[in-house]
Amino acid sequence: MDGAISKSPLLTQSPAKVIIKFSIPLIIGDFCQQLYNVVDSIVAGRFIGTGALAELGVASPVMNIIIFLLIGFAMGGSVIMSRHFGNKDYGALKKVMGNALVIGVIFTLILSAASIGLSRPFLKLLNTKDTLLQGADNYLKIIFAGAIFTYLYNFYCFAVRSIGDSFTPLIFLFISVAFNAILDVLFVVVFKWGIEGTAMATVFAQMLSAMLCIIYTHKKFELLRIKKDDLKISKGIIVEITSYSVSMSIQQVFVYVGRLAIQGLVNTYPENIVAGINSGTRLDALLQTPMRGYTNALTTFVAQNYGAKKYRRVAQGYRASWVAVAFFGVFSTLFTVLSAKGLVGLFDDNAEVIASGTGYLASIGWGYMLMCIIVQSQAVFKAIGMLKTFVSSTMLSIIFRISLSYLFEHIWGLEGMYWAPTGSWVVGGTFCLVCMLTAYRRRLLPLAKTDV
Repeated sequence: MDGAISKSPLLTQSPAKVIIKFSIPLIIGDFCQQLYNVVDSIVAGRFIGTGALAELGVASPVMNIIIFLLIGFAMGGSVIMSRHFGNKDYGALKKVMGNALVIGVIFTLILSAASIGLSRPFLKLLNTKDTLLQGADNYLKIIFAGAIFTYLYNFYCFAVRSIGDSFTPLIFLFISVAFNAILDVLFVVVFKWGIEGTAMATVFAQMLSAMLCIIYTHKKFELLRIKKDDLKISKGIIVEITSYSVSMSIQQVFVYVGRLAIQGLVNTYPENIVAGINSGTRLDALLQTPMRGYTNALTTFVAQNYGAKKYRRVAQGYRASWVAVAFFGVFSTLFTVLSAKGLVGLFDDNAEVIASGTGYLASIGWGYMLMCIIVQSQAVFKAIGMLKTFVSSTMLSIIFRISLSYLFEHIWGLEGMYWAPTGSWVVGGTFCLVCMLTAYRRRLLPLAKTDV
């Protein structure tokens, strides 16, 4: 067993400092992960044309709903692994990892096959224009064919993070992002393979990162070295993994189902408007990476200490996270509102594209403080097993986001729709704050008093 890993700093060091330290590689990693899509969009917009940028925008919500379904499935097992690691039950940890890998691979292969067959009908349901349909469909089919590499990379990343190492996966992600950028230029600019070239670049880059992560994890971390016995299916473990994985997947899916519903509304507008809004959507995902990375670290911290019955540290970690909420919320809002036009201009120099993307991104930026409260609360919900509250908070936000998008667009037009995400975060943020403060007073504080 790895001696250095067995003494995880998440269990021993100052909560405020160790969460920040652990989160930095996660933030950088999430940022790099988002660069896959951003680089694809920049290359498509600059070297293929506005039509290709619109095709990527149309394809993205469909792609993300599948990819993040897989990521949610991979994430579920890692929360359980973090608890077992905190409790020093390393045999159970390996058993959970082995079972999660088996059912995850099977799930991914089935989902990939189904997604390839259904990608075109999905796009038609979203009112995709005929001029964008073929390119978007080709892009999705290639991405879904390589989804197994996305799952394996994320599975091993979450496994390594569950035992307190957030740095190792970052190395392979750096390599992968650089490789993706090189292939984008090669396939699109040199070989002229169009939007299909951007998809192939992403798949090959994910393949490389998955292979490197698997090989390194197997050689470096004995604790995560799966043996044949660990792969034997255990009904009890499968039920536990499934309950967490399904909850994580549902949460991820609801986010993108909401975006799919809104995409159907966006697609009724001219091509330049579609391209602009979807450029804003990609930038929004990129700008949320700091808080997402921090809250992923918070989840691992809380799960490890909750499993180790160090409840006082759990309460301290939650209180410390409010500093991050305030910082990231204020900084993200100011940066986004002030820089929106310049950021959207990276994708395309068309004035209509820039105007629509800027309006959408700046409007969302005003709600980032509320978004930070939501993901902070959800990080703790996941870690301490409040799965129903975790899923409910996401459903509430998405339902309001869809409803407000159509309502605001009907009343105030396109600019009204821009404010729907912020409106939905008002509802979701209030719900999460009330539930989290209640759980803190009634659950975490009483447990902390027993932790002598």
